[in-house]
Amino acid sequence: MSFENYVDGEFVFKELRELAVKANGGKVSIYWLYPENKVAPLFNHRITKSIEYYKEWLPKLLVQHELEASVIEELRTDIYLAANRQLEVQAYARDINGKEYVKNIYEVADFKPFEGEP
Repeated sequence: MSFENYVDGEFVFKELRELAVKANGGKVSIYWLYPENKVAPLFNHRITKSIEYYKEWLPKLLVQHELEASVIEELRTDIYLAANRQLEVQAYARDINGKEYVKNIYEVADFKPFEGEP
């Protein structure tokens, strides 16, 4: 969701934003780690390519934070339009004990506020 996430000549966040607008308040979720019985959503080639790049980087990030993937049951990024029609991004994690962690991400790339109809 940043200007650094540029794949095949286009910013990935633009397509994710379009999906969030189409979802009309529903969450568009990128699953980084997820339970075996969870089916991860399918995205277009550009978004999938970006996700795969970041998934390769994830183990290094976990090491930097002294975490092991085995203690994380679910890790995802949720993108959606809030009631005020602003784009919202949240990081969500759930550990193996069931404890949930949610963090709003406030530094999100965007060219302009959404002003149209869904």
